[in-house]
Amino acid sequence: MPHLTIEHSANLADKSDLDALCKRLRDVMLETGVFPYGGIRVRCVSCAHVAIADDHPDNAFAALLIRMGAGRSDDTKHEAGAAIMAAAEAHFAPLLADGYFMLSLDIVENNPALSWKTNTVHARLKQESAA
Repeated sequence: MPHLTIEHSANLADKSDLDALCKRLRDVMLETGVFPYGGIRVRCVSCAHVAIADDHPDNAFAALLIRMGAGRSDDTKHEAGAAIMAAAEAHFAPLLADGYFMLSLDIVENNPALSWKTNTVHARLKQESAA
């Protein structure tokens, strides 16, 4: 954990550098100090079949969803979310100015009793940083 999933309309891939967005949002997540480096995962999921508002062909969206482990205060989650949203708004500034784009961010906290994880990356990163 945490996972940042960016669901987006398929036409967004032609309007924005989504690889750069993923890397930038990963970096912002790390900069907040809230999320462990070895657990951060950022991914885009393209939605080929959509109905957006008035069906104008230029309509596009990006819906960001952060799933994170329990235990952080609402203030901490709010500060991290605000930083991530600001970076997404900066990335999408040209689209936000055109009247055909929708951007959202939600944070969901996992119930620890219903969340299982196996992650070998934490140990590898710790070992590599000690070398």
